[in-house]
Amino acid sequence: MTDQRELVPSAAPTPGGNEIKKLGYSLYLKIPDNYLECRCSYVPHEQGSMITRDELAAFLKQYNVREGIDQSVFDDFVLKAAAGRQQIDVLLASGTAPVAGADEYILLSVQPSAAVRSGDEVVTNIDMHIVQAFINVSSGDEIGRIIPAEPGIPGRNIMGMPIPAQPGKPLHMTVGKNIRVEENGAALTAAATGRLCQSSGEISVEEEYVVKGDVNFRVGSINFKGVVEVRGDVLDNFDITASKGLTVTGNIGACSIVSDGDVTFCGMDGQEKGHIVSGGTLRAHFIHDAVVECVGDVIVDVEIHNCTIRTLGRVVVDKGAISGGSCVARGGIEAKKLGSAASVHTKLHAGVDFHDVELLENLFSALTEAQNNIKKSQSQAETEELRSKSATLTDDIMTIRGKIDALANAKINAKSLIYENVQLTVGGATEELNEEKDGPISVIENSIDGGLRFLSMTSLDVKATDIELAFVREQRKVS
Repeated sequence: MTDQRELVPSAAPTPGGNEIKKLGYSLYLKIPDNYLECRCSYVPHEQGSMITRDELAAFLKQYNVREGIDQSVFDDFVLKAAAGRQQIDVLLASGTAPVAGADEYILLSVQPSAAVRSGDEVVTNIDMHIVQAFINVSSGDEIGRIIPAEPGIPGRNIMGMPIPAQPGKPLHMTVGKNIRVEENGAALTAAATGRLCQSSGEISVEEEYVVKGDVNFRVGSINFKGVVEVRGDVLDNFDITASKGLTVTGNIGACSIVSDGDVTFCGMDGQEKGHIVSGGTLRAHFIHDAVVECVGDVIVDVEIHNCTIRTLGRVVVDKGAISGGSCVARGGIEAKKLGSAASVHTKLHAGVDFHDVELLENLFSALTEAQNNIKKSQSQAETEELRSKSATLTDDIMTIRGKIDALANAKINAKSLIYENVQLTVGGATEELNEEKDGPISVIENSIDGGLRFLSMTSLDVKATDIELAFVREQRKVS
């Protein structure tokens, strides 16, 4: 309460003095400067009459206490006064304080991509690798709406006079890049895909997220609709999803990397738990013990060791070897060395869509099961059903094998050496080498005699089908 004073009558009905004295009592009125309340104290004297209802009403009116009188409290005060009881600071009248208007603000329409738990929430299974909650948006998404400031609700004092309300404050925020203002300034829409940022009085959609060090417990796993750049390492178990691309200056540990765009990093030791999915081109110095699925080329400087590589592009290792694991590349495979001196089993398959390889494996498995069930069948009807199923599976297999893919290149290049215990599959031919072969050498399918052709190496830009066609034409001339 602000600057309260005890009141006594004066010529004008304004605060002044400190008490009202009568022969039988003293009355004290306390009214603050804002006239929002009136408190009354009553002290009876030994002689004289007590205050009456009309006297108290007259005193209140004299000091402009016209509204907000609590009649039940007033009646109780008069009764107690008539009984000669002292009363201190009894709230006889109160006004209505004004209510300040709500400030203008942005009501977001989007939610964080990772849940942020409250301190009171009981959680039994917490992933400590999830630290940040990104607000991801796509182009065209409504980000939020600007809710205008409210005027507030006026109050009214005990004199019956209105008290103006403080209006809400306008939103002091700059609309930054990649955000459109629509509907006469009421709606905000993302003009690009990325992360919603609010900083230093500005709201924007950022298409790039830069981590200036390692991705660790301080940064946490990342799920970002944009380009992510990490200027350090990505430690084990910290996953990154970056829809538009990812660049890591350092190495990547045993974690999951997913991007619809290009992925570039120094090296990855996946410890047989690392997994990369790239919708573009993948570039690295080395990849160990990881599973890679790529739409574009996989280009590695030093080596690929003990990995499962599946790509719709090429696999190229410039300075080292592809050793261990398996590699399926529609656009061809090239490395300085294939396999290893320790004869680690290595499977290389060029010129086929890895999706078709997986589908063929499933079809062959189903065909084998159907044929085995035919042998066990004990009824003619069941046998006929299984034979029909086998025929359908066989047709599906032939359809996939007969596909013509203009982007396929069933060719494997070794610039220096192919070690023994390397299984090569090009086109419909598969051979497992039991001895080393010196390079530079290209391996394609021998469509005339069956098996593989080992030729002087040519670039992967030269299609295996064109090379084999030249052999076929030469064979026709001879015959």
